[in-house]
Amino acid sequence: LMGKTGSGKSNFINVVTGMQPEDGADSLSSCTKEVFAYQCYRNGQRYIFVDTPGLNNGKLSQSAVFKAIARWLEVTYRRHSIKLTGVIYTQDITDNSWSPTDMHGFQLFDRLCGSEAAHQVRLVTTMWDEADKSEADKAEGTLEKTHWNSLIAAGAQPQRF
Repeated sequence: LMGKTGSGKSNFINVVTGMQPEDGADSLSSCTKEVFAYQCYRNGQRYIFVDTPGLNNGKLSQSAVFKAIARWLEVTYRRHSIKLTGVIYTQDITDNSWSPTDMHGFQLFDRLCGSEAAHQVRLVTTMWDEADKSEADKAEGTLEKTHWNSLIAAGAQPQRF
């Protein structure tokens, strides 16, 4: 999982895996400082969810975040222990701000995934339970038509959580 700090990455993993949240996972400040994998089983199938620091992390630069993810992927690939089958990008639907740092982080994410792997990308909006429905619907449309349009055109799927 990748996304901005406070976009619900850790919460998503906690809900899906049933794991206990990290200390501070319910705050909007970054609590995830390194890449960490969580394993769960559903219907006999093993899933590994990888939590990552936020792309606009106040404690780490975007470069450091991407380097940490790249190192984790390299080590995992060399061990052949986990096959990467998809990427989830989370976006808090109540957060309408896209700073230049946020734009840059998403552009790096877009390039990292590329058009060939876009069909394995899920663009997941979070915090729907805290959102005004009509405002959130508008925000979702804006995300899909502007920021996410190139990945969606290449096959990424937007979804709600």
